[in-house]
Amino acid sequence: MRRFPLPLLGGLLLGVAGCAGGDPKGDAADGTDGGVGADGADGSDGADGGDGTDGSDSTDGADGAEPCVEDSAATLPDGLSWEEVTWIELDGLSEVTFSLGDPVLSDAWEGSYGTYDLNTVPLEAANGFRLERPGRVVAARAQWAGLGLRETAAPLYFWPDFSSDGYFWDTEHPSAVVVRCLTDGDAGEWVDHVLPEAIDVPQALHVFAGFRREEGGGGPAILSEDFFNDSEPYFAGVRFLGVDDELYYLGLSSSWYVNRVRIGVVYEPDIAAADKPFQVDEALSASSRAAWGDYDNDGDDDLMTNGPQLWRNNGDGSFTDVTSTAISALVGSGGGVWGDYDNDGCLDFFGQGTSYAAGELLLHNNCDGTLSDVTALSGIDDLQTERDCDGDGLAEHAPTEGAAWFDLDNDGWLDLYMANYECSSDFDYFENYDDRVWRNRGDGSFEDWTLHSGIPQDNQAGRGVTTGDVDQDGDADLYVANYRLDKNFFLENVGDGTLTDIANDNGTRGDLSRGAYGHSIGAAFGDIDNDGDFDLVVGNLAHPFYYGFSDRSNVFIHDGAGGFVDERDERGIYYRETHSNPTLFDADNDGDLDLFITAVYAGRDSDFYRNDGTGHFRLDNHESGLVQQNGWGSAAADYDQDGDVDLVAYALFRNDTAEAGGSLQVTAVGDAGRGGLSNRSAIGAVVEVTAGDERWLRQVSGGSGTGVQDSLTQHFGLGAAAGPLTVSVRFPGGPTVTVADVAADSGRIWVKEDGSVQVGWAHPGW
Repeated sequence: MRRFPLPLLGGLLLGVAGCAGGDPKGDAADGTDGGVGADGADGSDGADGGDGTDGSDSTDGADGAEPCVEDSAATLPDGLSWEEVTWIELDGLSEVTFSLGDPVLSDAWEGSYGTYDLNTVPLEAANGFRLERPGRVVAARAQWAGLGLRETAAPLYFWPDFSSDGYFWDTEHPSAVVVRCLTDGDAGEWVDHVLPEAIDVPQALHVFAGFRREEGGGGPAILSEDFFNDSEPYFAGVRFLGVDDELYYLGLSSSWYVNRVRIGVVYEPDIAAADKPFQVDEALSASSRAAWGDYDNDGDDDLMTNGPQLWRNNGDGSFTDVTSTAISALVGSGGGVWGDYDNDGCLDFFGQGTSYAAGELLLHNNCDGTLSDVTALSGIDDLQTERDCDGDGLAEHAPTEGAAWFDLDNDGWLDLYMANYECSSDFDYFENYDDRVWRNRGDGSFEDWTLHSGIPQDNQAGRGVTTGDVDQDGDADLYVANYRLDKNFFLENVGDGTLTDIANDNGTRGDLSRGAYGHSIGAAFGDIDNDGDFDLVVGNLAHPFYYGFSDRSNVFIHDGAGGFVDERDERGIYYRETHSNPTLFDADNDGDLDLFITAVYAGRDSDFYRNDGTGHFRLDNHESGLVQQNGWGSAAADYDQDGDVDLVAYALFRNDTAEAGGSLQVTAVGDAGRGGLSNRSAIGAVVEVTAGDERWLRQVSGGSGTGVQDSLTQHFGLGAAAGPLTVSVRFPGGPTVTVADVAADSGRIWVKEDGSVQVGWAHPGW
């Protein structure tokens, strides 16, 4: 990513856009970039200048014009003293300053859609100040240039964060504009701007402070430093409003240029890390992708991470790395999913080959604590000939970024879906591979069922696969998240061994704009609003400069009739640029699903949202302690069996929620191979728990998101419900088993397809 000193901008001003010209798919080659985002604006025009003061009509009233009027408060609000104010400073890195009010830029910059004089177009420049924790912005200080002999109105703008990348602000909705009346004698001096009303910042987010230059140039401008930093992100920027806005949202942007402005914050009292509900557990060293599964049948969830690396749960909250002793032949994989594909009662593991140089990995569980590589015997491979990333003309592996087990034809044997990604080499740049479907023959081998299954063959950049019986008709459906501004797939199970993409019909494909969709990565099904049907959350990496034609993260609410409506704004989702993988789980045992979304790129926080009980969310990062930067994948399980759900996202976050209510955990066990019809892992089962008028719905997933997997045991927070409870399990391809009068303090129950029930944490040995 190249950056250029502002005075040298000329024809090089691309900021951090990552692509030139008008091609929305021409993004960086690292597989993590490209996209869009924002907060609901239509991108049709620039900011309106806030209070209408442009600072250019300075006068003392002698010539009949209106005199300059200050609206900066004289004192701090609420009786605060300056000693209580913490100043956040980004400037001071260079002694060389310049003013964007002067002609320091090219007067004939050649853009993609015209020639622009960057000295005269409307412009905003600001610093992005990251608060450490919740607080209030009460004041700012700035050094001004472009002032006159008579009093000149110098409006200082405060903008809310826009995408949390540190150099984009919400230009259309300023939080405040504070005017000081200044003269040339104030130029280059620190001038205080006190807000009449403090700006509340409820989470550790950025607040921007800076100035706006109206069209034509000139007028008051905050001094900028001739500085840019190649070693780390420095959160400040310049926005040229309206320049090439056919491509860039509201205009061209440049970053890493520091302005001489500081903000004063009064912080809320801090919460000690030890008092937050989520604690980082050093029990294991995780990686970007992880899958929970009880591979040794001792009743608790073990963890497989990239490598593959297998962590055995010791049952006391600790883990042991058993990779070298448990896996007989180590072949690399980048994430994967657990599923008992041969119905012998022991979970097997499929590992993804995430590059075109390495293939897939199928590990058979020998039911003795070891796993054997049976990839070659299984027949599963991803050799494809339509791409030539190596440039040698030979067949090569398709990189698989997402995978899921599911029983396509309800014959009791788990089948496999592989979401294949792209080739990004000098030989075959940004061309995608087709996905694959493998049908389980029931004898340990698989056949390529891709063409027979009817899945789309239009080379989308597959990134994640999520399974679920969304229409609750007894068979497994799939959602495939595709990257590179590609459309997503919603694959409905027809019931005859085929799948049909209905994403365009049910509203989940993405929003088509200028020929582009979104950069979708992970997705998760869950009943967000507790109305008895499954909703869908999709994580999209979405760059703010491309907001006009790509999707932000989606919260698709099921309408009860098979359709979905994206209600991300109504549901309270904050726009963050690099969202990746969502996980839905009940973090506080109140009966509703909370939401965690990872964010990729260094320095970018994940987001944790509390569900308010109505399916609406409140950002709760700081209070929860559940924050991970560059998190990528995430997966949930109650690994320490204390009744609340823990989470892994690179780090292992142990849930120590003190106020948590009661919970019930349900493990479904199929009976295929022993007279039953449902796969032994019960993947695809829908589990419902009721208590009086309360009703909660979950399902057993064979994969969720981008090569990750939550526990196969379903967790139900009970809130204030005291029971008795009724548990209903609808087995895929099999019966519905209902268990009545379950005590609310049962902790965990096991429900088998033949109607057998056992209470307790220990595996029943079925």
